[in-house]
Amino acid sequence: DLVLKDIGLFDEIAKKNKIPLEISPLINKIFEDGQSKYGPREWSPNIIKRLEDATGISVLAPGFPDEIIDDEAPEEGYEVIPTGCVKT
Repeated sequence: DLVLKDIGLFDEIAKKNKIPLEISPLINKIFEDGQSKYGPREWSPNIIKRLEDATGISVLAPGFPDEIIDDEAPEEGYEVIPTGCVKT
């Protein structure tokens, strides 16, 4: 899936702790555009399709797999708390 949820959580933590962001809002816009074009279930690495579609150029390197398979065992996530901030 596209990483909008993860990016959104990161942005939310930063805003809550008054941490200024420069790149993350742009990344969020790029992935929102990708989601609107390719759907919410598209694989995150396929965000490159935005540039490929706009330029007509394929960006895949030789040997890049046709399908990306996540074969890692599921594990519980971790909460990120910026140093010096109070957990609420």
